[in-house]
Amino acid sequence: MSSDDVKRIRPGEKTAGILGGMGPYATVDFYRQILDCTPVKKDWEHIRLIIDSNVKIPSRTRAILYNEISPAPAMIKSINMLHAAGADFVAVPCNSAHYFYKEVTEKIDIPWLNILEVTARKIHESDFSSALILGGYVTVSKHIHREFTDTVVYLSENENRIVADMIGEIKLRNTLSPASRDVMQKIIRNNPADCIVLACTEMPIVYNQDTIYGKPVINSNIEYAREVIRYARN
Repeated sequence: MSSDDVKRIRPGEKTAGILGGMGPYATVDFYRQILDCTPVKKDWEHIRLIIDSNVKIPSRTRAILYNEISPAPAMIKSINMLHAAGADFVAVPCNSAHYFYKEVTEKIDIPWLNILEVTARKIHESDFSSALILGGYVTVSKHIHREFTDTVVYLSENENRIVADMIGEIKLRNTLSPASRDVMQKIIRNNPADCIVLACTEMPIVYNQDTIYGKPVINSNIEYAREVIRYARN
């Protein structure tokens, strides 16, 4: 082993596994956030990542809404494959997938960092009392963030449906139309919450600023990326 190779190895550093593909653009954005949030002077100082962009995992929404096939078995298989490839732990940049967290973690061999827990911690550290969750159908209908914090609030059923349609638009086009942005602006401005939680990893693709329409933002993708870096570097 050369002296240069030795410099590239940080004692105790873990290899991160990323189960992505839910959706693929969100996975790309999450990887970028990890790179952007890692303080380095050379490219080899970044943490090692193994990414499985498994777009074939069954829909989390359809599994709940229409009682279709559960994504859990495919998630378990992919995470165990990441472990076999060398991952020491896994992150899943999809809020909705965390509805299946308990079922999946019982059958995998490495830790799964929980985005809901990480987001709740940021809400508490920021001292917000009313955090508005913007997320997909599973995230908002099952109130999955309330497992970790009771300071979150939700939109009306109709507004959640509109947001879910916008998430679908981002998944397909990697952007939002001006008309959709106008609707989102009205939804946010009319809500009394004191902060916005981007609780779908597609949302930060189009809303990557610190405030949205006058309200401070908690970006689940960024907070999750920072947790991955902390955990890997320990």
